[in-house]
Amino acid sequence: MAARWLSALFITVCVTSILQAQNTYWQQFVHYDMDVTLIPLEHALAGEETIWYKNNSPDTLTQFYLHLYPNAYRNSKTVRAREAKRFHRKLLAKAQDAGFIDIESFKIISSDEAGGVRSVSAFKVDDTILEAELPRPLPPGDSLRIELSFYLKVRKFAGRAGYRGNQYDFAQWYPKVCVYDETGWNAEPFHFNGEFYGEFGTFDVTIHLPPTYIVAATGTVVSGDPGWDTVHVDTALSDAQWQQAWEDMTDRRRKQAADGQMRSVTFHAENVHDFAWSTCPDFLYERGEWDGIPIHVLYRSRVKKQWSKVVVRRGARALAWLSGKFGRYPYPQLTIVHGLLGGGMEYPMLVMNSSQREGLILHEVGHIYFYGILGNNEWKEAWLDEGFTTFQTRWYMESRYGRWGFDRKSWLRRATWLQRHRPGNTSREANRNMALSYILSGYDEPISKPAYSYNEPFGYSMNAYTKGAFFYDMLRYVVGEKTFEKICREYFDRWKFKHVNEARFKQVCETVSGMDLDWFFDEWLHKTVKIDYALGEVKKINKDSLWLTEVQVLRKEKGKMPVEVQLVTEAGDTVTQRWPGLANEGRLTFETRSKPTRVMLDPEDKVLDVRRFNNGPPRVEVLFDYPNLSYSPRQTYLVTWRPSGWFNDV
Repeated sequence: MAARWLSALFITVCVTSILQAQNTYWQQFVHYDMDVTLIPLEHALAGEETIWYKNNSPDTLTQFYLHLYPNAYRNSKTVRAREAKRFHRKLLAKAQDAGFIDIESFKIISSDEAGGVRSVSAFKVDDTILEAELPRPLPPGDSLRIELSFYLKVRKFAGRAGYRGNQYDFAQWYPKVCVYDETGWNAEPFHFNGEFYGEFGTFDVTIHLPPTYIVAATGTVVSGDPGWDTVHVDTALSDAQWQQAWEDMTDRRRKQAADGQMRSVTFHAENVHDFAWSTCPDFLYERGEWDGIPIHVLYRSRVKKQWSKVVVRRGARALAWLSGKFGRYPYPQLTIVHGLLGGGMEYPMLVMNSSQREGLILHEVGHIYFYGILGNNEWKEAWLDEGFTTFQTRWYMESRYGRWGFDRKSWLRRATWLQRHRPGNTSREANRNMALSYILSGYDEPISKPAYSYNEPFGYSMNAYTKGAFFYDMLRYVVGEKTFEKICREYFDRWKFKHVNEARFKQVCETVSGMDLDWFFDEWLHKTVKIDYALGEVKKINKDSLWLTEVQVLRKEKGKMPVEVQLVTEAGDTVTQRWPGLANEGRLTFETRSKPTRVMLDPEDKVLDVRRFNNGPPRVEVLFDYPNLSYSPRQTYLVTWRPSGWFNDV
């Protein structure tokens, strides 16, 4: 009775605290209006920008800050360049590849209650941050306007943006408002490790560019022509028909180029905290949809065979999966563009991918949820987006393709004889082994560290992606599958188009599960403890045609997790109990009609136990020593063999 009362009290406290948090929550609002012109001969962009900013905070603001991210690539003295050098990396191959953004005019305009207008044009730039003093303090509920013009020298592609050949990828390219939240101004310079944090709002962006350039962007087209109809691929055509259509398309575009008039197109986007775009004369365009939502796919002609039809289909699967597990995709379109980055990068409504791989599409479209819709501070808490979308990608791939976590049938059709016959690890096993190797390396760092504070880039990637994804696996294991799925939906419903952080996510987890998860978040996010449970003494007693088996479980390391104990009988029956795992030692009793033959801790290898050999009787596997063998089963002594031939002259 007391336990029930305490549980009810805990749930009441959780609900009360989360309602209080929502009632006191606020975020600023920003509206960007931009008019920009691409100048390919200069590899440059000239732009005019108006920013409307409303102070929804309880604080009076006296300063204002903008990000000037392109300045990170101005020279070798920037914060990002210096940090890269510390890790023996170079941002730019050559000095002439540099890029920057110059503010050519700037004015902050603010009016008071009496209607008086004040403006200020003074500002200072430090690395990638512009700081300006407001013409008058901005009290809660008031607004201001910023008018500026800028010149962007586009760098040769490096990082996430730039040009290569005649393609331009524009990401973090404009003067962008720094977030003001409950911690104050987030005016961090652009670090080598870590990503971004943006203020939700509205974007109206008009782009002027040469007539042969095709555009993909955040938002929907509200006027002008992005050029899609000109390069639309009719996927019903045969190869011969497509070749003729391609020749006709080329003729039309030659005439456009001869005409010489600039193309103009305006995009509009709401409830987003960034705007990105890509343009190239070589783009082809395909269109699909999922449940009435348009899917735009743009790719360079050389990858038509790999991308055509495939990416539209996989984009639709991604929207169906994410909408089913978290909440309906809330934006009016999705664009997948063939980007210059090796890998992929996410932006609201737009992802830039280097390939048509299904896992990559799921990861980046998943980012539109985790980072885009649920807007975390990426340089401070990268696990909230990188970890979550890495987790959901593996969840999807295992749901679709089974335990291997990838389309093994298609892979086998392309594989060599050696690849088909050599045993390998599943996707989960490979990632688990990588995480455990890092945890045991002596260089392990907490998941919760700010991205730029890790000792090395590898530590950042391991914690944000690999360990970060297993954090959600562990959470699902602790609260249960059905409860975890409720958490996912509640988290999305409660916090979409808002800023999220650890505390807000934890509140949702505790409210939905009814569990106190302080220990879990502290252990997995803020510490580097190891998990190691060992099977102790096993006593078997046959009494009155029943077998009573007492199993001792030992905790060998500081880390705590519930651990499942599985007993298998001669009849093939399997009985599983869960031990809370908090004490140093515990005992569980099993009652079976058939004689027990095997006892195993954590039979499905779910808790990232660092030493599997003490979880039960180890196995022995004899295997031919294939070249480049990476197979590494846990709790198994792997004995490999191979013949060797030799001779001598005797």
